[in-house]
Amino acid sequence: MATAHAVSTRRDLRFSGAWIPALIAGIAFLALPFGRPDRAFFTLDPAFRPWALGSLWVWLVLAFALLALIASLLPLRVTARGELLTVAGGLGLLSGVSWLMGTGTPFGMGALLSLIALVVVTGYGLSESGRIQSDAFVASSILFVSLFIILFILFPLFIVLRTAVFVDGSFTLNKVWSTLNSPLFIFAENPYTEQSELALMSRFAVIGTVLGALWALSRRLKFARFALTCGVAAAVGFFIGFMIYGRGALPTSLLVATIVATVSTLTGLVFALLGQRTRFGFVQRSLGAISLLPIITPPFILAFALIFMFGRRGIVTYQLFDISSNAIFGIVGVSLAQILAFTPIAYLVIRGSVASLDPALEEASQTLGADRWTLFRTVTWPLLRPGLANAFLLTVIESFADFGNPLILGGDRGYLATEVFSAFAARFDPNEAAVYGSVLLSMVLVIFFAQRWWLGRSSFVTVTGKPSSGSFAHLPRVMEGLLLSVFALWTLLVLMLYFSILYGSFVQLWGINNTLTLKNYRDFMTIGWPVFLYTARVAAVSAIPAAFLGFLIAYLVVRQRFFGRSFVEFGSMLSFATPGTVMGVAYILAFNVGPWLLTASSVIIAIAFVFRNMPVAIRGGVAGLAQIDPSLEEASTTLRASSSVTLRRILVPLLIIPLIGGLIFAFVRAMTAISQVIFLVSPGNMLATVLLLGWVEQGQLGRAAAMGSILIVSMLTVILLLMLLTRRRDAGVVGVGA
Repeated sequence: MATAHAVSTRRDLRFSGAWIPALIAGIAFLALPFGRPDRAFFTLDPAFRPWALGSLWVWLVLAFALLALIASLLPLRVTARGELLTVAGGLGLLSGVSWLMGTGTPFGMGALLSLIALVVVTGYGLSESGRIQSDAFVASSILFVSLFIILFILFPLFIVLRTAVFVDGSFTLNKVWSTLNSPLFIFAENPYTEQSELALMSRFAVIGTVLGALWALSRRLKFARFALTCGVAAAVGFFIGFMIYGRGALPTSLLVATIVATVSTLTGLVFALLGQRTRFGFVQRSLGAISLLPIITPPFILAFALIFMFGRRGIVTYQLFDISSNAIFGIVGVSLAQILAFTPIAYLVIRGSVASLDPALEEASQTLGADRWTLFRTVTWPLLRPGLANAFLLTVIESFADFGNPLILGGDRGYLATEVFSAFAARFDPNEAAVYGSVLLSMVLVIFFAQRWWLGRSSFVTVTGKPSSGSFAHLPRVMEGLLLSVFALWTLLVLMLYFSILYGSFVQLWGINNTLTLKNYRDFMTIGWPVFLYTARVAAVSAIPAAFLGFLIAYLVVRQRFFGRSFVEFGSMLSFATPGTVMGVAYILAFNVGPWLLTASSVIIAIAFVFRNMPVAIRGGVAGLAQIDPSLEEASTTLRASSSVTLRRILVPLLIIPLIGGLIFAFVRAMTAISQVIFLVSPGNMLATVLLLGWVEQGQLGRAAAMGSILIVSMLTVILLLMLLTRRRDAGVVGVGA
């Protein structure tokens, strides 16, 4: 053993595995063009060979690659060689990126491959120098993940913020000021109405002050806190009045988000409680279908289903009650569509919090004489705060980011998400779009940090590692009856809406000529089927890196300790918290010119899907890794297996279920996405949801219903097949273990 160790040490002194990426960097630099003339990604224009560029700066990439190659083959001490590799790889990478950004030349295949190889060289250097206490695979992974976050998440968002305050290359706040003072953004006082909107808002402030004073008196607060409470209540009251009576994108979006988040969170809580505490087993079993609805349904599909049911020629409004009304268009319709779309998401979030409650806490409360109402109010409800806050935050973000429902049902109201699109695509003003996007991003981040601050003040630990016994108490019968009524109403409405989509796909002209026909499906096969297949290809291509990159980030965050770990964790989740419309504008501004030119190609769409859907795989990987004993990986390391081997042969088989879950989510969400990619599609890269939305806007509801039906059925089929494969795989693993 000692002899083998000495031989291993001598080998470490003689060479490093970094010679392979260093050699690849040099070959790619010499063999392939470093730049390209236009958007054609795989072009091999000889005018962009290094010797044709006429710049000595770009040759530094080759010089540092050769330095790394030589250092890898010299008999140096490991730490000294690591420092030299770090410097060579880092400076080579910096030289190439600096030349690309300084000249504005789009990167070519030579730049792409050589710079990627230099990142790996730097990873070897950081590992061998001891700056990262792990092997080269982990060090390189940390570098790649950090660069991905900077380039595809932080850099686009920075471009949005910069575009909001830089107009024609000069810093100015005029665009910000003009946009925020525009009636499209805020319109608080309408001079043409009979009653003053500001007066109505002031009444709400007075009501808030009175209620705050009554509450403060009941709590016997001292004068200072009494005055503060009244002031806060007055501000809240005025804000509520502002949302109700104000016009423009800001008050409208705030009102809709407040309604949707509140109702969706409470309804999700209803479903979560029923799923665990109802006396009716069939209700618990049927709740599983609800969790699939937001995944398999395009986010705006329920909007035109509501038109089918409650529009001017709707089944309920016109055919049953002979009412021809536009009431569904506006805040009511948008709120209802979003509640139907986002409540299942809230349910999925809250379900975990409800399931993690310890029955022993409730049994102890009952032993002390608490009835079921007191038990729910004093024990269950406070422990649900994290889940409720997370669900509220997620539905607020989804509401702000929702683009399709306001576009279809918005009526005469403006919304922040639609104004971002209108400013960019209709008014051709990217600076105005950036201002709207900055407002959206700021609001979401404020809510995000406020939620973390609120939850950070208290402890909600219910899982202690100690076995718990007992069963959950059933709901009070009156409460259970009310919750079952809500669930029944929800089920009836959802079934009606999905039936209307299917029925609408088989009629000649909705509301006018309801003769059954297959024309809509024939039109879909001619026009929509090629787009559907293209969307499926892009979604499949993006789903695999989204799932595995998310799993890799989870592994780095949970199992590794390195400088910048919090940055990786927060940055990787930021793309999920950022509204899709903001990220869409960010991508079109960041990757439309300069060295990172990617627009008008399927590559930019796939990248958008990867970083939009990656965070779900991260959370699944984090949860899965928390259940695996680290001693398994330590045993693998003791047997001299590298981190990549341990990851591939131990962790991936054990976490195949979360991996497949992330893969399913990434694929299906890519198939049904709209808010981000509507900015990125081009005539040769049309996506199914964008085409569907166009048909709805053009009034071709039959075609839209046909494509919507195909999307829903196909996504449901994919999910069920992958779930079946997952169960067989799981059963096989259990059988082998037995």
